[in-house]
Amino acid sequence: MNSFLDDLPLPELLRTPDEVRIPGDLEFSDHHEKAADAVMYGYAVAGGHMLLTFWHARLHEVIYQTPAESDEDASRRNDRLFAHYGQGDRWNEIVDNGFGKTYRRADEQRYALWSYAMDFTTFGTMEFHQVKW
Repeated sequence: MNSFLDDLPLPELLRTPDEVRIPGDLEFSDHHEKAADAVMYGYAVAGGHMLLTFWHARLHEVIYQTPAESDEDASRRNDRLFAHYGQGDRWNEIVDNGFGKTYRRADEQRYALWSYAMDFTTFGTMEFHQVKW
């Protein structure tokens, strides 16, 4: 079964803005609220929104605000996203706080957050994660 979830853009982290394909229609751009020297861009994409955060002229965070219609669709989407951002490394679950789950890639270079309450998924670099938190 093919859905918009199968066609979500998969930008590569640490790319420059010129190397990142624009995922949809730009809705906003603004300074990141927790990292003053970072800029977040919000795009409308099929099924919701994507937020891309550039810091030091590199893509450091991607947030998928694309809720699935079923648990099966969410699982299929997340499998695809975790495989892409895992780049062959496994993900370790760090905590389940009752709202979502936090993961670290095995090499400790990437993090992921999945809010199962809202069905939003975030992938980013640990370098940026340490700055914003």
